[in-house]
Amino acid sequence: MTFNVPVGKQRSFCLGSDARVNIAHGAVRSAKTVGANVRWLRAILGADPGVNLLMTGKTLTSLERNVLLPIASLVGPQNFDYKRSLKVATIYGRPILCEGANDESAFTKIAGLTLGGALVDEGSLTPESFFNMLISRLSEPGSQLFLTTNPGPPGHYLKRKWIDREGELDLKAWHFTLEDNPWLDPAYVAELKRQFGPRGSLFYQRYIDGLWVAAEGAIYKNFNRDLHCIPHLPEARIEELRVAVDPGATHPTGFLKAFRIGDKWYVAGEYRKSDKSPAEVSKDLKKFLAGMYPTSIDVDPAAKAHRLQFIGDGIEGVQQADNDVLNGIQRTVNAFDQGWLQLVGPATPMLQEELEGYRWDPKATSRGEDAPIKEDDDLTDCLRYLVNRISKSRRVTLPPRRRS
Repeated sequence: MTFNVPVGKQRSFCLGSDARVNIAHGAVRSAKTVGANVRWLRAILGADPGVNLLMTGKTLTSLERNVLLPIASLVGPQNFDYKRSLKVATIYGRPILCEGANDESAFTKIAGLTLGGALVDEGSLTPESFFNMLISRLSEPGSQLFLTTNPGPPGHYLKRKWIDREGELDLKAWHFTLEDNPWLDPAYVAELKRQFGPRGSLFYQRYIDGLWVAAEGAIYKNFNRDLHCIPHLPEARIEELRVAVDPGATHPTGFLKAFRIGDKWYVAGEYRKSDKSPAEVSKDLKKFLAGMYPTSIDVDPAAKAHRLQFIGDGIEGVQQADNDVLNGIQRTVNAFDQGWLQLVGPATPMLQEELEGYRWDPKATSRGEDAPIKEDDDLTDCLRYLVNRISKSRRVTLPPRRRS
């Protein structure tokens, strides 16, 4: 790993983060994490012997990817060791506790600790209960918190209760934009902006401009029947088939099928029916496949009974869908913008209606969360499963959604 000496806001964060709580927030790839990692190394070297130090992320895996691996490259193997089973990293001979904080019960992992310092990666994905517990555990004299995050809704607790109170609390905050990273290749920056576009959209404002903006109104504002629907499949060889299934108990069950022809994907079949048992859904799925063998059948990961039913009935290619909602929405917006996803109009009337009616939940927004309204979304969920799966096979250059 090539190390670039911190400059600009990175340097300001490294040298000026002397408050009890220090937050670097803003755009993706804006070098927030690089600056925070360097500052954390200074904190490690300056910490009193015997004082507990802690690093946290949404999961241990994300902490390893975003923090531990880059730090290992910075300090070299002779100064770094990590034992995942013990959740302990040793940096410059100093043991540091590591934890994931992916749900509201995570605060119990650090209850009772006394800490002299902490680094938080993906801060806006950290449950508020964990964050409050962490603040209470920083009780050693001179203890400090260093946190990096990408923006979320403006009602998020980090923004409303902490960043917006800079000057009132013992807190400093730095806002980063993409332009604060001088080492990015201009071609990559242009591609990144295109991937998160169009300019002014929710994801562009958050991940390029680094702004805390609300998810409001229609989700697929860019969907246009005239642009994204065609009358029939192109007359060319079908190269691949993928299927998605969103089983329902209290809502209808949905299926979608998508065909690859060349470098484009065409959604050309849908199914949405209610009050079906797993056995009945399996029977209908066989009819829906019509003797074809898809590369994958992505099924809602919560629908274990249906997956087992399908497998037991000899249906091949069944697997758990990637149900990442925000990334899936973002990828679907991109797929429509980039033109590689189209719908066969006469074969997808219900999906088109769902796309046009799919909206952000204002109640979730008021709580500082991002979530669609959970109604009439059976086929839009299927489309998200398909796009999440296809995007991986297409090797889309969009970087993973990160909060640091």
